Amino acid sequence: MSPISARWSWMVFIAPLYIGLSWIRSMKYIGVISFFAEISILTGIAVTGIIGCLQLSRQIVPGLAFNVDISPPWRTLPLMFGMAAFAFEGAGVVIPTECSMKKPEKFNRVLVLVLMFATFMYINFGVLLYTAFGPETGFTTGQITENLEQFATHMVDRTFWHLVQIVVRLCLVFGIGMSVSVQLIVVLDIVEKELFKPGRFSQSNLYWKQNMVRAGMTLLGLTLAASGLSFGHLVSLTGAFSGTLMQFIFPTACYLKCFKDTLSLWQRIGIWLLAICGAIFGSLATYVTLVEMFS
Repeated sequence: MSPISARWSWMVFIAPLYIGLSWIRSMKYIGVISFFAEISILTGIAVTGIIGCLQLSRQIVPGLAFNVDISPPWRTLPLMFGMAAFAFEGAGVVIPTECSMKKPEKFNRVLVLVLMFATFMYINFGVLLYTAFGPETGFTTGQITENLEQFATHMVDRTFWHLVQIVVRLCLVFGIGMSVSVQLIVVLDIVEKELFKPGRFSQSNLYWKQNMVRAGMTLLGLTLAASGLSFGHLVSLTGAFSGTLMQFIFPTACYLKCFKDTLSLWQRIGIWLLAICGAIFGSLATYVTLVEMFS
């Protein structure tokens, strides 16, 4: 079976699962799914980190550890901005999460701690694995799972480590796959409210009409996933375009609109600088990503 046929076969296989998840409307139940997804991702991260430490300490794959290029090409900087924006793109679930909390007054503290922990993990995990595998990190597709397989082939107990890297892949697939429902819930709610405004459609069988819209959007996402676009480029493009709008443009515009009479001159300057820098880097990252995708 060709890679393209395999992708479409997998999409057809998992489509009913994702359509079913898209029909869940309560953050309470999606939170349970998300919890197990995060546990799965953390398991994969922990095992990958251990492999990185073993590679650094024992040089399992010779010639890679500490072979670090500290002067990467500048053309990759916009791609990095897009991926960083994507990594912190959780604006859509902030308000629903706060509303679903038993003690929402503690939300700000929880949010700050989560962002600090995420930043710490992003930086340290990236530095650790790049130091361990050098320029060969994700040497073909840009995904660290390639290096796990490379690591396993150099170990004495190859069978065990091959099983380990398969488990890591499964954990990451499950974790990322199940966390999609958290990202979709806000998008689907917004589309439903705009599409099914009172008087626009008949209210009969409204629930199933909404479910059909949710199923259609889910299938659209699966079609894009199966189209063969590079995962790295897709992540960078999403972060560069929508991430920039959600994190730099819309928040600053709303803040200026709501508090225009209470802001000092320096506060206005700071907010405008944030919006302008975000717009410049976001536009540049979008352009460079599109050029990389179609070159």
